[in-house]
Amino acid sequence: MNKNKGFLIGIFILFSISIKGSAQDTHYWTHQYGTRSTLLGGLVIGSVLDLSGTYYNPGGLSLIKDPETIMAAKIFQYPSITLKAFAGGDVDVNSSNLSPAPSLVAGMIRFKWLGKHWLGYSVLTRHEVKLGLSGSVIESRDVIIDSPGEEDIATDFRLNEDLSEPWWGITWSYRVNDHFGIGISQYAIFRSHSVNFQTLAEALTADGEIAMTIYKRDFRYSNYRMLWKLGLAFDFDRITLGLTFATPSVKLYGSGSSGVNVTVVRQDIDGDGINDNYMATDYQYELDSNYRTPLSLGIGVTYKFENFRLYGSAEWFCRVDKYEVLSVKDFIVQSTGENLPNKVTHELDSVLNFGLGMEYTFNPNLKTYSSFTTDFSARKPGTETNLSVTDWNIYHIMGGTTFKILRYSLTLGLGYAFGGRQTVERLDPIPEDLQERLLGTASRYDFNYSSFKFILGFAF
Repeated sequence: MNKNKGFLIGIFILFSISIKGSAQDTHYWTHQYGTRSTLLGGLVIGSVLDLSGTYYNPGGLSLIKDPETIMAAKIFQYPSITLKAFAGGDVDVNSSNLSPAPSLVAGMIRFKWLGKHWLGYSVLTRHEVKLGLSGSVIESRDVIIDSPGEEDIATDFRLNEDLSEPWWGITWSYRVNDHFGIGISQYAIFRSHSVNFQTLAEALTADGEIAMTIYKRDFRYSNYRMLWKLGLAFDFDRITLGLTFATPSVKLYGSGSSGVNVTVVRQDIDGDGINDNYMATDYQYELDSNYRTPLSLGIGVTYKFENFRLYGSAEWFCRVDKYEVLSVKDFIVQSTGENLPNKVTHELDSVLNFGLGMEYTFNPNLKTYSSFTTDFSARKPGTETNLSVTDWNIYHIMGGTTFKILRYSLTLGLGYAFGGRQTVERLDPIPEDLQERLLGTASRYDFNYSSFKFILGFAF
């Protein structure tokens, strides 16, 4: 077997998991927290609302007129991801489920001697993905070079991804005067991420022999980190301004594992007109893991009129240079003897998200909200990193109302998010003509993403 071509097919299989895999782990504005903050799309960097400020802008917490307000929200989401044209066929594969959205629990730590100081706590889920994709296709294609005519091909794949990243925070805020507050939230973070992908493609030749591609790719890692978010808030009669600065996360500890198992039987891998067999298997455990988050800068403003408020926010996230998520070593391919990488790498581009929200007060007991926000992917165009490929941009539309019954404030809302990308380029360097000769491959993928949110919240 030609060494370079053998390397290419290995790279193709190692990277193909990414195009089918991760969900929203390259997006920063997918999840919002709190009742009114969720209806406003998280555009509350420049406002003083409630305890969701522990995350959005800790500087404004000391300016809240009623610091004993406790808020709670239950948000259900119904995300749907559609993958088209997998395995070379025009077949839709859907993943959708109704589940609770990541939430925030926040509270105040009370001491009589605090004075202008404010202490609080918060627990939130920053990233959460539970993705399951599966599909089977039976088709006819001519992929076996020494077998005349088309072969019957059966392709089956299964993908499972589980990502969870809760944040635990302690917030300090100080009221410098009646119009200016500063604060900082310190977060301890635990990230757990696992991906398991398996595919099997079989073809029956004219002489009754079987050609086959068997592929299994999995990795998992956990990581403990810390970061800090600083906030400044300026609250005046007609306008409120906010500035935030979030540090990159600092690694405390991490570990993980990575594995690949590839077998290709009776297919022309190197393009020399002769069918080849190929086997590459490697599993590595107790690896050092690392996950990086970017520095970010946020700015927000709220214009306050008699019965109407206009909210605007923008947040810039710095780029993250390419790095290894797992310290995986190259391994020796059993069938060829060459070195093959088994790396899990990541890289993020800089992103600027922004949005506009509105609040209208009918009377003191009834308010309505609406918002539109961008949620651009931080995946760098053209990168060959393989932790995630969610390079579609998402747009969020939210709306709802809050109303009071006795001393309780209730919130109802509905949101919709949508995005997609067509003709997604493959992440491997394998030539297109070779892709067409292999079982279970496709030269392009079309993604569609959508999500509904149902919001029910209360405060007292």
